[in-house]
Amino acid sequence: MFYLTSDITIGEYTKVKPSKVTWKTDVNSFTDTCTIELPRITYLKTEKTVTQDGQEPNERKEYVFKENDKISISLGYDGKNTKRFEGFIKRVNMAIPVQIECEGYSYLLYDVIFNKSYSTVTVKQLLTDLCAGTQIVLSADMPNIPLTNVRFKNATGIQVLEWLKKEVRLAVYFNFNELYVGTLFGSKGKTVKFKLGWNTVKEDDFKKRLVDKNVRVVIQEKNSQGEVKRSKSDEQKYSNEQLLKIKAGIPADLLKQIANRLQTKSNYNGYEGNITAFLEPAVNKGDIAQIDGYKYPEKSGSFFIESVSGEFGTRGGRQTIQLGFLTSN
Repeated sequence: MFYLTSDITIGEYTKVKPSKVTWKTDVNSFTDTCTIELPRITYLKTEKTVTQDGQEPNERKEYVFKENDKISISLGYDGKNTKRFEGFIKRVNMAIPVQIECEGYSYLLYDVIFNKSYSTVTVKQLLTDLCAGTQIVLSADMPNIPLTNVRFKNATGIQVLEWLKKEVRLAVYFNFNELYVGTLFGSKGKTVKFKLGWNTVKEDDFKKRLVDKNVRVVIQEKNSQGEVKRSKSDEQKYSNEQLLKIKAGIPADLLKQIANRLQTKSNYNGYEGNITAFLEPAVNKGDIAQIDGYKYPEKSGSFFIESVSGEFGTRGGRQTIQLGFLTSN
C-alpha cells in the first residue's frame, strides 16, 4: 500500500501538514496558482496588546502565516515527494478550515514599477532589467528576440508580461522561479509514460478534435511609416485566414515561428483533452506524455502537456493533465 506524503515549507515553518492542497500550472498563463487548506487551530498564535490604563492586556488570535511568505510544496508517496508548486502567499482567508491562496513567481512583479524606453532592445535584456533585484531567473532556452521603439511608463511588471503576450504574441510562462518568453514554447521537458486504464484514473475527456475548416494564421505588422507587412504560417490547405496584429520590428523568421505556433494550436485535429492520473508519475507543463492507448490504440502517441492541475488531501492525490497537439519528436 502507498501512503500519501508531503514536504511543505511556509516561511520559517517546515513540515506543515495540510488538510488539502490544490494547484494549477499552464504554459498558456504566466500565473501559477495554489490553495492550501489548514486546520484553523493548529497554526494560531496569541498576540497580547498592552493597554495604557493598566487594565489586563487584550489577547488576539493571529495566524502564523502571512502575505508574502515564501512557500514550497512537494507531494508524493512514501516520502518520495516531487515539487509541485513554489511561490508566495497572496492572501490568508480566516475561514474554517483556513485557506491560504498562493501565486507563483509572477507575484514578485506586481510591486515592480517599470519606467524604461529603448530604441532597440532584446526581449532577454528587457526582462533582465525588469527582474533585477527579484528572485526570478531567466531561462537559458530563451531565444534572442529583438524589439524596436519600446516604451514603458509606470507599468507594473505584470503589465510588461501581458504586453509581451498580447502585443508581441509571445509564449510567456514560469517554471517555478524560471521565466521563459519565446516565439515557441520552451525546450520540451521529460517524457512520461501513461497507459490508459492502467496508470490513469479517468480519460473520458481525451477525445479526437474535429476541425471543420482549416485556418491559416497571418501575422500583420504596421511600422511607423504606415507600411504594412504580413507573415503567413506554413499552412498550405486552408479555408480562410485569421489576421493577428503584432508590434512592428520583429524579424521575418521569428514572425514565421510565432505564426506557426499559433497555427499548430488552431488546426490540430488529433486527440486532445484531459486525463486524470495518480500523483505518480509526476508531470509538469512542457513535459511530453507518451500515451499507450491499450484498448484504444488510436489514442496512442506523444502529446504536449499544456497544463497540470492537482489535488492532494484526505480523499487521495490526483493530477489532471491537459494534453495538447501531437509533438514531432
